Amino acid sequence: MLTRRQLIQRGGVGGAGLMFGGALARASALGATSVASSLTPYRDPMPLLVDNAIDATTTPGAAYDLAAALVTRKVHQQLPAAQFFGYLRSGGPGISDPLASYLGPAIVAKTGVGFSVNYQNGLAPDDFLNVFKTPGAPGSSYLQFPPHPEVRTMTHLHGARVAAADDGNPYFDYDAFASGSTQSVTYPNEQPATLLWYHDHYVGDTRMNVVAGLAAGYLIRDNVDTGNGGLGLPHNIPAGGLYELPLVIQDRQWNPDGSLLYPVNPPSENGPWIAEYFGDTMLVNGKIWPFLVVDPCLYRLRIIDGCNARILSLSIPGAKTTVIGSELGLLPTPVSTNKLVMAPAERYDVIVDFSGLAGKTTYIKNSNPAHPVSTPAPSLSNVMQIRVNPTITGGGQRRWPGVLPPLGGDLRGLGPPKLSGGSVPGRMIVLNEVAPDTANWKLNLNAIPYDGPTNTFRETLQFNRVEDWYFVNTTPDTHPMHTHLFGFQVMGRYKFDAAGFVAANGGPNGVGQLPVSSLAAYLKSRLTPFDPEEAGFKDTVKVNPGQVTVVRAKFTLPSTAITTNKKTGQQSVAGGEQRYVHHCHIVEHEDNDMMERFAVVDKAPLPPQ
Repeated sequence: MLTRRQLIQRGGVGGAGLMFGGALARASALGATSVASSLTPYRDPMPLLVDNAIDATTTPGAAYDLAAALVTRKVHQQLPAAQFFGYLRSGGPGISDPLASYLGPAIVAKTGVGFSVNYQNGLAPDDFLNVFKTPGAPGSSYLQFPPHPEVRTMTHLHGARVAAADDGNPYFDYDAFASGSTQSVTYPNEQPATLLWYHDHYVGDTRMNVVAGLAAGYLIRDNVDTGNGGLGLPHNIPAGGLYELPLVIQDRQWNPDGSLLYPVNPPSENGPWIAEYFGDTMLVNGKIWPFLVVDPCLYRLRIIDGCNARILSLSIPGAKTTVIGSELGLLPTPVSTNKLVMAPAERYDVIVDFSGLAGKTTYIKNSNPAHPVSTPAPSLSNVMQIRVNPTITGGGQRRWPGVLPPLGGDLRGLGPPKLSGGSVPGRMIVLNEVAPDTANWKLNLNAIPYDGPTNTFRETLQFNRVEDWYFVNTTPDTHPMHTHLFGFQVMGRYKFDAAGFVAANGGPNGVGQLPVSSLAAYLKSRLTPFDPEEAGFKDTVKVNPGQVTVVRAKFTLPSTAITTNKKTGQQSVAGGEQRYVHHCHIVEHEDNDMMERFAVVDKAPLPPQ
């Protein structure tokens, strides 16, 4: 019997020659036909996104309104305008604006300036039928898992340190927000400057709502990284060019009428779920294979892997590329690279030098990531074209100081992980793939499916405690593991005998949570160092097969989730607990149970060590 990976790679969706679906499912059997091969690359300018932004840096306590609505947009000159889901703001692109990006408005915040956002669900219950022309799907209800077979929304600010009520996660609010209702949240912005993003997180339907368009950037400034050149970094000059630009990279498939194609499996083969969604076109800021005109100087690119499942390996031939930051802020030291490997939800802050390409054309290219990263994604090389002006037109710079401010809050000084002789307590998180060669193929964490009918399991974490989490990957693929609320530092990775570990400890749902010490007998290497671009704080980490990936975190809370005793100054967790989730950020995996609940409380026992 063919494995899930073999089926994905074997072929068959339209002109793209792709295969989607788990185990025995073939999307092509449902009549799916993509038109990627008929599209000419580099016809459309890349939307800059900075012209559709909310400046929330100056008014503490302000309230901003965003609505999820059905919008009309055109993603390529050779495709008709079609409908998407989009976040709309007053003063921004309207419901029908084909030239605009379907991505929502960027929110620009500042550390210490808190505000609220009201996210209204302006979508009708059956609006999936307007966005997805999905062969084989009998209706909108078929695209949505139970319990609510309709379009619902719940917005999550990815990477933010916020109270559970403001996080947008299914452990706090499982039912999310029906058509016509509003999700009101408070963002205190009590973290250093960085690039976050907000996107839908409705349980069972994250994959569809995000593909449909519900995503946008969220940029935090602070007194160190002001964005106005204070660190000597490229920035936006009001009188001239734009030298700091967001790049949201996504892959999608398309029908001839310009609508989104999302193949689904039939009910007999675990439908509507598919294993992973891999597009056959690449979009940047909401346009297929766009072009960007730049000056021959330095640019600061803020890059988000917004794909459902694709792990990117990006390069820009002829341009020197330096990574200066990751998900939760600047790195301690700049890192030169010629390949930027990014899993879904990872972000990198990058300085790109185009000064040696004056008058020339280059490209952002994608390749298959190298070992130990493992993914079944079919190749998709073209991303976008970059046309370099002969001279600098807008005041751009050719040099920057090359140094970054010291990294604050470093946890690595507490010593190595326990498996390497340290003393920091540990917690095992096992990634399981169940019945991969059958139509019942599923995923979970710690052998417990998130949406199991009797699942009440959660990780209970103690407020302000430091722990090491050991992500144990027993599957054949790389998974980007994302934690809500808290960021972490990558400590390193061990190679281990995954087959032996599963044979000794596995059950019908995989391997459950065990003491971290039980891994010692299966280790095949010492702790290997983290990659240089992982030196800062992150909220998403690549967990590769055959490896145990160790991250270290302190379970702090924002002021909006803390109660302070006025007499003693003692802090405690507001409401007794704060509820969140962590999960794989391949969103098809997240929707199909590779997610786990956790709660932060005042006092909590450690799992067995």
